[in-house]
Amino acid sequence: MRIRMSRKKSKQRKRKKPVNRKRRASPALPKSSGNPPTTGLLIPVDSVHEAVADGDKPESIQQEGYQEGYEKGYREGKYAGGDEVVDQLLPPNMIFPDLTIKQIIAAGISRYQEHAIPLLLPEQVRDTILQAMDEKQPLSIVRLGDGELLTMAQEIVMPVDQVRKEGRFLDYAGVKVPDLDTRNKLAEAVARADIVGLPRTRMPNYQLLVSPVFQAYGLSFTERLWTDSLINYSLCQAGCLLPVLQNRSVLLIGNMAEPLSAVLAQRGITIAGVVAPVNGARDAERVVSAARLYDFDIALVSAGIAAVLITEELARITGKVAVDFGHLANALIKGEAPL
Repeated sequence: MRIRMSRKKSKQRKRKKPVNRKRRASPALPKSSGNPPTTGLLIPVDSVHEAVADGDKPESIQQEGYQEGYEKGYREGKYAGGDEVVDQLLPPNMIFPDLTIKQIIAAGISRYQEHAIPLLLPEQVRDTILQAMDEKQPLSIVRLGDGELLTMAQEIVMPVDQVRKEGRFLDYAGVKVPDLDTRNKLAEAVARADIVGLPRTRMPNYQLLVSPVFQAYGLSFTERLWTDSLINYSLCQAGCLLPVLQNRSVLLIGNMAEPLSAVLAQRGITIAGVVAPVNGARDAERVVSAARLYDFDIALVSAGIAAVLITEELARITGKVAVDFGHLANALIKGEAPL
């Protein structure tokens, strides 16, 4: 009887071991990124359990699997977005084994240069600003990013639900979707602006959204002045910003206007005034009414999507220069883009 009882207890202990091992491992599997455990995970689940039993961390194993999955997805995506297109377009009796996809694309760009939209360089924009201030002429420089383009796309290029999904940041940028009134005002402001910054990146909702939006509103690429949508940063990096502001009266508009005024004042820039806060795109009209009371040479507007509306209208009704300054204000305040 003693021998039988000993064997029975031994069997019970052997049954408990795998149960205990799984109990330790299973809560750790879904942790690392919130994805299902099989997403990008190339290690079998049983192997993970064994690793846990050996004292390894499941997070590190999942991270390794995630990295492998990411690299695999990157390779497949890179092929699908480049070489696969070439594979599909080439006739069946031809290949280019000695040409990279970069060389093929470069040849295509050279072929279509006549269709390119010329963008003003920072030095050209600087000279245009200086000339406008010297001649007391109005000049508005606005910039279009994904926020502005998605706002303009509402119900005319994209359904509102898609805009809301792809533009989750729009609330922060000053537009609560749906907002068709702001959509229409943005289109009017872009049509009237003197220089419009367009995104150079061909990522979704940037440059590739420009043409559909412009076609929807009947906006033409001819007889207009265009620049890079990051012209605010380019002016600073090229050393063109300080010459534009020196010996001029500068009006600052936006939620960061007050700290920005302190930074510019330290560099000897004359601050005409500060208009803050700006409470979204629907606050643009009030802000313009307040800003027009100041005597200034150039206005720098950092106010999200509302900046396009404020910049264009302020320049038009005052005859002054107004620039959509964007997040460059934050960069200057933090010292990330020193003058």
